[in-house]
Amino acid sequence: MKNQAILIFLLSVLWNQTESKIFEKCEFVKKLRDLKVPDNQLATWTCIANYESHFDTKAVNSNTGDYGILQISHLYWCSDSNTPGGDCHTTCSQFLNDDINDDVTCARHIFDVTQKQSGNGFSAWTTYNQYCKGDVNSFTSGC
Repeated sequence: MKNQAILIFLLSVLWNQTESKIFEKCEFVKKLRDLKVPDNQLATWTCIANYESHFDTKAVNSNTGDYGILQISHLYWCSDSNTPGGDCHTTCSQFLNDDINDDVTCARHIFDVTQKQSGNGFSAWTTYNQYCKGDVNSFTSGC
């Protein structure tokens, strides 16, 4: 219980101190293109960002410990402390600002690791099977 109270306090401090941005759908797609995300993945990544965070760079899921626009988990990929850690070698708080370059870099790493393990890199995100599997081209239409 004490650890949970500390985590909530730290998250609220981070929440108030970080710059955040809520992306528009096409703005997010453009950013992914700028970061050289393959065209055939753009709609799925955009769908995931929509359902995971509603395109909010400051999103934190206090139940799961997922951070940022792509809701990257502290369990494997980043560190809740001030010391970089996890498989993305960063702090989770790095995913709570308006610069999503590191979010996308880590998400692509998660995708690659999961792709090797399961054959579908997107399955690392719970929203994928529920909302983003199949035809999601509407997430990039008009962009």
